[in-house]
Amino acid sequence: MIVVTGATGFVGRYLIDRLVRDGFDVLATGRTKAGEEYYEKGGIPFSQVDIAKAETLEKLPKQGVDAVVHLAALLSIDVAQWTPEQYVMTNALGTYNILEYCRKSSVRKVVYAMTHSDVNRATEQVITEETPRQFGSTRDATGHGHTLPYIVAKIAGQHFIEGCVQDGTIEQGITFRFPGLRGYGSRDSRYTTVFHQFIVKAMKSQSIEIWGDHKTVRDVLYVKDAVSAIVCALGSDGVKGLYNIGSGKGLTIEDEARAIIKAFSPPDKPSQLVYRPDIEEVRKRSYVFDISKAHRDLAWKPSYTYYEAMLDYKQEMERGYFDLER
Repeated sequence: MIVVTGATGFVGRYLIDRLVRDGFDVLATGRTKAGEEYYEKGGIPFSQVDIAKAETLEKLPKQGVDAVVHLAALLSIDVAQWTPEQYVMTNALGTYNILEYCRKSSVRKVVYAMTHSDVNRATEQVITEETPRQFGSTRDATGHGHTLPYIVAKIAGQHFIEGCVQDGTIEQGITFRFPGLRGYGSRDSRYTTVFHQFIVKAMKSQSIEIWGDHKTVRDVLYVKDAVSAIVCALGSDGVKGLYNIGSGKGLTIEDEARAIIKAFSPPDKPSQLVYRPDIEEVRKRSYVFDISKAHRDLAWKPSYTYYEAMLDYKQEMERGYFDLER
């Protein structure tokens, strides 16, 4: 059995779908009851657990679990909602609680999801697993909430994973560092990010503005490629440590816009790009992941080009992929 924490989240929903299709025996878990009806109507067992409360993990199976995929976390985009203490209790202590569950239940493999926040101020454009940790905090639109507690708590969770490998609590602790993920149903759609604004405008054949000199490049990955990396990790033997999981390619904002227009605009009336060099580009730092380690050790590489990802995104949107409220 594979236990998935954070199964009601963005990556979790796609992962559960993939694992079930591949014939895995899975247990979906989440902090609220939001996923119970969704999963159980599909014949997938669901358990409501709050990883910040160790006693709730007593609900989980005591034997027969091959691995835990640990996706549960309070997100940085919700800085106005959560306190620093809540970030630490869930993202750091919650990870420790999961590892204690693994120790008591003889679970020997944990796959842990990490963002690129630990290197969000790296001076290097190409990010490897050996890139020194360099990070900085940002504040929300109100100027109050800030992301430092989130970043530090996620890093602490990674250290707990590494420490438990070293002391023999688990055999395989695999941390995946993801870049920005694209896919239908992502939480940031509620915050009307530039990416989602582009899609809406493309569907309406509205013009799309490209600001600044648009030379900044970013590594972005389609959610189904992130899921395929997790599946590769579940099938691996002996691998452990940190792995970059990205596209390995840098996209400018113009590259993204052109692929979105091609995928979403009516063919007879595509959106037009309007260049605004007089407005400063929001993205100022370029980064691209070196994914050679994941390719070597896990035999993984992304399957979707960005344009193919946008076509698949459109298909998921049209079939009404269920967006769980949490």
